[in-house]
Amino acid sequence: MKDEISEQYSELLKSPLWKIKRERIMERDGHKCVNCGSSSSLVVHHKQYHFFKKRDELANPWEYDDKYLVTLCCACHQRGHEIFDIPVKIVEFK
Repeated sequence: MKDEISEQYSELLKSPLWKIKRERIMERDGHKCVNCGSSSSLVVHHKQYHFFKKRDELANPWEYDDKYLVTLCCACHQRGHEIFDIPVKIVEFK
C-alpha cells in the first residue's frame, strides 16, 4: 500500500485544493518546522493516512482535518519517514 500512497499523493499534491490547505497549515504553524523551528524547505506532513471503506480509496490530501497535518522542514520530514511508518486508518464515513 505504501507505493500506492506515494504514487497517488505525488499527483494529488499538485491540486489547487491541496495548495490552499497546505498554505493554511503553514500559516497556523507560523511558517516554521514544528520540530526544529527552521523556516526553510517546508512541507506539510500527514500524520496518518485515511482509507475510506465505502469509497474503497484513500482520502484526498485536502480532506484531512487540520489536526492530522503538521509543518516540517524537509530534513525533519525525511528523518521522520526513516524512523516511523505512517499509519493507515480505515474510516467508515464519507
